[in-house]
Amino acid sequence: MKVIGESGRTYILAAPLVQRRIPNVWKAYQWDNEKDQFVIKHPQSDDSPEKGWPAFRKEMEMQRLFRPAKFIRKMVDIIPPLSDAEPTMMVLEPFEKTLWSARTRRPLTTREIKHIMKLALLGLREIHEKGLVYCDFKMENVVLNGFNDTDPATDDVGIPLRINVKLADLGSVLAPDRGEVTSITYRSPEVYFGKAWTSAIDIWAWGIAYFHLLQAQIDFNSPGIYDSIITGGTLEQKAAIIRACQCHDFDLRSVEYFQDCDFSAVDDHEVKGGLNSGEEHWTDRLVALGIPEYDVVFLYAVLQPDPTKRMTVDQILETGYLDVY
Repeated sequence: MKVIGESGRTYILAAPLVQRRIPNVWKAYQWDNEKDQFVIKHPQSDDSPEKGWPAFRKEMEMQRLFRPAKFIRKMVDIIPPLSDAEPTMMVLEPFEKTLWSARTRRPLTTREIKHIMKLALLGLREIHEKGLVYCDFKMENVVLNGFNDTDPATDDVGIPLRINVKLADLGSVLAPDRGEVTSITYRSPEVYFGKAWTSAIDIWAWGIAYFHLLQAQIDFNSPGIYDSIITGGTLEQKAAIIRACQCHDFDLRSVEYFQDCDFSAVDDHEVKGGLNSGEEHWTDRLVALGIPEYDVVFLYAVLQPDPTKRMTVDQILETGYLDVY
């Protein structure tokens, strides 16, 4: 399929990049140069075409808002509709893989983790500076170029890392609000308990992703905390299990911020936590498994259950923990 952008460039849609009955994300290239690759995205089939594809239009608005951003994937062209019955399409920067696909190739070195997660954090800062919340931080939404599937990057601090990192998919960006947001594994306690949420939910999700990457260094086949305990049941049942595990792992009943919450529906009596550690604190379990105490102390500071006390992007950066040069 051939399409023409506002820029005058002609693109060829080569192959779908998502597994849906009606794919909405495509690998594409410029018609006279197959090496000049792009990603073309159009609305999902359930995005209310009779209302003008509102979710997709909102995502395009966010792309325009963050066009100057350095750590957010850019929209580089627009495919205008040929008629009122057809949607606009976005032409996006290409990336080789997501952080999730990189994580499935091999364990990342600590230097690689710090480099990638620092740049992802800078992407969150660009969103937070606008008073907005990303709302869907997960490894699948962090895109990479320059990651080697087989050979880890050098630990020589004198040699710069060549892994480029950006946040992708602005479709979930919102102003602070209340209600269910974020994938259930990365969802923060304040969301699980129906409280108002802010950009602090992005920090929690970032911390869970960091947790997973450290776990993969010592147990590559484990999906990671809260991912490894949800092997069956409905989405609601899985969410209930994770909420119960968070109550256990972070002792939410004793946290002042959650004192007005109803814990009666939380069945955590038989729960052993996200690491199946029972009475052993998750930090002690991580150290016992072989994760350096220095890294565990950092994780503990990031995963503060009270969002009003949770570190901001700048506070995390100021610790110097993520510096690799």
